[in-house]
Amino acid sequence: MKITLVCGHFIPAMGYIEVHLARALSALKCDVTVVTSTAIPHYVKHLHSTVGKAPDGVKVIRLKPFFTLGQIVAARGVKMAVEESNPDKVIVIGLGKRYPKPVYDLNIPITTLFGDNASSYGNSPGLKTKILFDVFKRSTYETAIRKSEKLVAYTPESFEAAAKMLGGKFENILRGSEHFISLGFHPDEFFFSDAIRSEKRRELGLAETDRVVITATRIRPEKNLEAAIPYFQKSSEHQKWILVGSGEDGYAQKLRAKLASDLGDHRFAILPHVERRELNAFYNAADAALYTAPAISIVEAMGTGLPVAIPDDKSLSHLIKNSEQGVYFPSQRGFPNGDFITNPKNRLKRAEQAVEQLSWESQALKLLRI
Repeated sequence: MKITLVCGHFIPAMGYIEVHLARALSALKCDVTVVTSTAIPHYVKHLHSTVGKAPDGVKVIRLKPFFTLGQIVAARGVKMAVEESNPDKVIVIGLGKRYPKPVYDLNIPITTLFGDNASSYGNSPGLKTKILFDVFKRSTYETAIRKSEKLVAYTPESFEAAAKMLGGKFENILRGSEHFISLGFHPDEFFFSDAIRSEKRRELGLAETDRVVITATRIRPEKNLEAAIPYFQKSSEHQKWILVGSGEDGYAQKLRAKLASDLGDHRFAILPHVERRELNAFYNAADAALYTAPAISIVEAMGTGLPVAIPDDKSLSHLIKNSEQGVYFPSQRGFPNGDFITNPKNRLKRAEQAVEQLSWESQALKLLRI
């Protein structure tokens, strides 16, 4: 099957759903083309100045934008590029970026993915948010809903979040939509290995008795990582917190100072952003993962068999199926109540469950069958 993905940004160096789905669809023997822009959004430029190498077997067509504003990007020639790729199916990702709008004029089956969540607009969006949505996004969303063959959410709250902003008949359509795939991980990138665990723990200077909780995410103020400090204050001195993803900016410096004051230098480490290929070793070295906000790295951590502590956010409500996989905690509290590190002997079993439940190939196959 020939599939063309249309998305405003495509940055293999960072990942994100469009990159992972392109790779997974190619692995499923689909002929995959990506039509995207040359732009790198401002919020990742401090981490990557280049887009990176495309996944094997994926052709990428990049068009120079004539307009960018935040995540919004517009380019000429999108419709023609998609048409010339001669796809059997088009998959659109990132409606809010406006980039895909021209493709809805084509007479080709289109599946549109919705990734909206509460953090996209806030639980009670203000006047400015509503105006920006109406000016830059509404017409693209309405066109997509009218003309798509399939509408698919990739967080459990995506349809609801977009519906609230749209209102009227479009709200009713989205609230009645049920197709869903999850964010995922690649099992050849994220897996458990005793040898990798031992080597990385030795490199990090961890003792046999140390129990390590990892948080791998962009370290930004909106993640509210400070909220988790009370959990570590109540836990054993042998419980260490490793945070991976610092941009070494002012916020990271303030967080480091607060952790040193509240926990002591020996209880934590804040490490810079690392390449995806390096992350697996950090997960292997850890005993559990904790997140104060939704992040795709939650799924990656689960792929290595780590139990996770995550907020009871609707966008994460599909991840934990049993107590061995981790715990949910009230998002307003910011940390789990009590120990959540489960039996290490079951780690391989948890990793195998994650492959069945959350691998990108399983999600891509599900998407093709919708």
